Amino acid sequence: MNNLNQQMVGMSNNLTQCIEQSGMTNNEVAAAKGLTPETLRRHRNGKIQMTIKDAEHYARILDVTVQQVLFESKPIPVIGQCVIGEKTIKRTLHAKQRYEIYADAYTWSGRAAWLWETEKPYQGFWYDWHGAISFTRMDPIVDKYIDTDCYQHNAVVKSKTPFTCKLDGQKGPKIQITAGVLYPQPRGLYSVHNGKTNELYTDLDLEWATPTLSVVHRPDLCGIHINEIDK
Repeated sequence: MNNLNQQMVGMSNNLTQCIEQSGMTNNEVAAAKGLTPETLRRHRNGKIQMTIKDAEHYARILDVTVQQVLFESKPIPVIGQCVIGEKTIKRTLHAKQRYEIYADAYTWSGRAAWLWETEKPYQGFWYDWHGAISFTRMDPIVDKYIDTDCYQHNAVVKSKTPFTCKLDGQKGPKIQITAGVLYPQPRGLYSVHNGKTNELYTDLDLEWATPTLSVVHRPDLCGIHINEIDK
């Protein structure tokens, strides 16, 4: 055990992100650890290596796990937003990335995030989705293809041309992005059915389709942090 505690950790670490998320200043963390701010800075940037004991001490100070200190978290890009209204759900892709997400439980590579909110005032079926985050695969969107893992499963899709939204049987605005269970049709066309919103679209010529992987309704309780990218 003593050998393990003295083992030097030479990989890139996640200490900087843990400090930023804790709300503590670098000087406060250095004082709690009994180090100079310069030594802390060298731990953060990997100029000097941390031992396992160092990581355990930082974890106690910052109220995180040792794994969170040791292993660098890769951000998940936020690529779009979903705004829920009384008569439509407007899904849009961001023209320029403005946010990224650091998520302790959702760090698989190749994932893209969508932020959800409701219009004000809103008292409809989707009220509990305000503040939620959903995750899809990134590659189908970037490379513009139909991921076959979407077939007969929930997916987010984009049509090559706009079509009329039909939420709960009511005609709405023209849209290109929607979500639901994807079904292939003959001649390379597709149908999308969303039982929650009573939407059914047929004969869609799709630009891409990506599977919905998960939805988190309380990101604040799941170790998920949204970071606004400097403009």
